[in-house]
Amino acid sequence: MTRLALKDELPVRLSADALTPERLAGLSAAEIERLPLAVGNRRERVGDWFRVRAGDDPAAVTFEGSCARLDGIGAGMTAGRIAVQDDAGAYLGRGMRGGEVAVSGSAGYGAATDMRGGTVRIRGNAGDAVGGSLPGSAAGMRGGAVLIGGNAGAQAGQRLKRGLVVVGGDVGPACGAEMIAGTVVVGGAVGGNPGVAMRRGTIIGLGGAALIGPTFADCGVHDLVIFRLLARHLEALGLAALASRLGPFRRWAGDAAVAGRGELLVPP
Repeated sequence: MTRLALKDELPVRLSADALTPERLAGLSAAEIERLPLAVGNRRERVGDWFRVRAGDDPAAVTFEGSCARLDGIGAGMTAGRIAVQDDAGAYLGRGMRGGEVAVSGSAGYGAATDMRGGTVRIRGNAGDAVGGSLPGSAAGMRGGAVLIGGNAGAQAGQRLKRGLVVVGGDVGPACGAEMIAGTVVVGGAVGGNPGVAMRRGTIIGLGGAALIGPTFADCGVHDLVIFRLLARHLEALGLAALASRLGPFRRWAGDAAVAGRGELLVPP
């Protein structure tokens, strides 16, 4: 695989959206080092910041070192694999259409915004707006799966249109705000006002919800076949522990303020 090791801790934010497997495939280490890299209003080269080792697998790229200020890792990628062996910066996997990004640490703001396909795995925590929308966009994530081992910030899944967001820990307020469709599964507690202004879609809070808005209607306790189908999907993604906790649930329908037909599911 191609290895990009940071020479030092980054003093400024850098954009890595040009460093995807399909764009680096077939290039030697020297050719990759000569690629341009935007640093503010300056044009520098990849080799100014990274030590590059080219491998035999053109479909795999690994980032080494603390990448908390390296933004846009995996942005727009359509195939291949990216591994980040520490933290990642903002907009991880922005606009992804295929492939897989795996982060061994945590990720910053806006992971998987405008995502269309593929898989993003974050072992640690994620910042606000996971699976959300870009400024001015009518919809957020449109496909694929985002799997977070730790906690996520506010507005996870905002304007989610399609796809799956799974958070192993807690999420902040306004989870699933303005959701259009899709599924959000939270292993811990859900912050206040989940699903505000949602029209369709499903939010599952296995640890309950801090505050359910008054425009959601209590529909009673249900144990539906769809819970078992979702459990199989989670098991296939390696999330058997979460899958075993699915159902029965108390179902809240809404958001009635926008004539929405979404659902919030919490333990009875």
